[in-house]
Amino acid sequence: MAIGLCAFLFNYYMVPISLPGYKVLVSPAIFTLRFFSEETYFAPKMILFLSGQFVEYFLLGCIVQLIKQITLRKNKS
Repeated sequence: MAIGLCAFLFNYYMVPISLPGYKVLVSPAIFTLRFFSEETYFAPKMILFLSGQFVEYFLLGCIVQLIKQITLRKNKS
């Protein structure tokens, strides 16, 4: 969530250049925002952006941990 917030704030408040890798870092949040209108107010859009970033990276981490546990169990057998 912190990565998404930092990338968003850099892109919003800093110089008018795009942050290298911005679209890759915040791709989960961008995916979440695709389901909502561009006319959505800023505050709900920011909440959706951050929650999408957190939830999707959290799920990715859970999947990685699950795969690690499965491979460790297979190696012990």
